Amino acid sequence: MPKLAISKDEEMNRIIRGSIKNAQEIQGMNVSKLAKLTGIPVSTLYYKMQNPTTFNIGELRTIFRVLRYKNEEKERLAREAI
Repeated sequence: MPKLAISKDEEMNRIIRGSIKNAQEIQGMNVSKLAKLTGIPVSTLYYKMQNPTTFNIGELRTIFRVLRYKNEEKERLAREAI
């Protein structure tokens, strides 16, 4: 049976999820450490990573700051995920 095309929403979720996981890898940061530094409970962070549409803008800003996102990366992510 052929694979179904992924929805636009799922594509955007994958872009956000992949970007955060990539930044974590570059910084050598696991989810527990990211949760501690952002003030987001670990279980909530795991949930939001699986469902990126549940992040609010403040949480994303905090994650970007902690993971040291460059402005160019934030702009690229905004273009691709919106």
